[in-house]
Amino acid sequence: MRSARNRVHLVSTVAVSAALVLCAAPSASAVPDFGSTGSSGNGDLELTYVNSLTVPTGTPFDGFPIGGLSGIDYDAQRGEYVAISDNRGEQGPVRHYSLRLPLDQAGRLTTADFTAQAALLDTNQAPYAPKTADTESIRFLPGSGTLLYTSEGSARIGLPGFVRETARDGAFVRDYALPEAYAPTAAPPSGFRDNLGFEAMTVDRAGTTVTAASENALAQDGPAISDQVGSSSRVLRLDRATGANLGEFVYEVDPVRLAPGEAFNPVSSVNGIGEILAIDDSDYLTVERNVSAAGGFSVKLYRTSIHGAENVAGRAVLSGTERKMRKELVFDFAAAGVNPECIEGITWGPTRPDGTRTLVLVADDNFGIAGKTTFHLLTVGR
Repeated sequence: MRSARNRVHLVSTVAVSAALVLCAAPSASAVPDFGSTGSSGNGDLELTYVNSLTVPTGTPFDGFPIGGLSGIDYDAQRGEYVAISDNRGEQGPVRHYSLRLPLDQAGRLTTADFTAQAALLDTNQAPYAPKTADTESIRFLPGSGTLLYTSEGSARIGLPGFVRETARDGAFVRDYALPEAYAPTAAPPSGFRDNLGFEAMTVDRAGTTVTAASENALAQDGPAISDQVGSSSRVLRLDRATGANLGEFVYEVDPVRLAPGEAFNPVSSVNGIGEILAIDDSDYLTVERNVSAAGGFSVKLYRTSIHGAENVAGRAVLSGTERKMRKELVFDFAAAGVNPECIEGITWGPTRPDGTRTLVLVADDNFGIAGKTTFHLLTVGR
């Protein structure tokens, strides 16, 4: 299902400007020099918060509410974004949107202009049955007319996640084969933990490598995250053309951050990789999204690299002694004094009138349960 009949044009409800500089900056394609202690080096990024735009909860588009936006990507040639909803077929079809987020002359977000939506189709070329997909991340595939998206599946019922290619109209194209270690099993527990699978995925600028990251550790790779221990996520790299496994690397997610005096609750407290974005062929930005009942949402952006990390491809179980991906904090929404909401998507955005590059992030409103559909704009220093 694809429609452009009911165009929705939303004017910014938040236009706050701030100048937060966290690190010294080089060109965006430079390889980072983390140093032996992870100190700032010439490869760090300088990110500055510009403003935010919120879509009212329940805003309708083509018969269904805009909501659950869990991934976003930008096509510079078309000046168009694609965003995916993590609706599981219970608030309308499993779907993605086309939209525009124009900047004003000052280089700020001003409107969200939803122009079309398409129902994503299962392998049988029919709409997904309810609760058979938990779609999370979406990317344009450079040099093609197709898109790539992920599903976390559902570990509770043994439903595996996937990385899937689709036509722009939602038609199924193909699946990428995933290592057996990622498939959920109950006894012994292994694979994705429930709701902690492929939340994150990116394609490098050349369009040759697909990278997907588990939100937290696979069940066999380490304990569940808490406020005392982090979680060893796997970062999987696939050849875009052949689907071959190009490597797996370990990324350590920070322990859960709680509000002062708050007790850890494994049901309502979690931190994980909400999204990953390729900088070049070896470096990434990761979005670590943290939530707790008392503290709400907090989000940090890290720069990370596979340089020096151990390739664990083919290992059924991690030992815990692997050399992990180095990471360095480059932006903290709390330090900027900005409520991030439930950020789950990030993309390279357009160039501003002054020539600076941008990042655009989107937050999931969970269809009114928690958070608001919010777009954030950051600039990238050079």
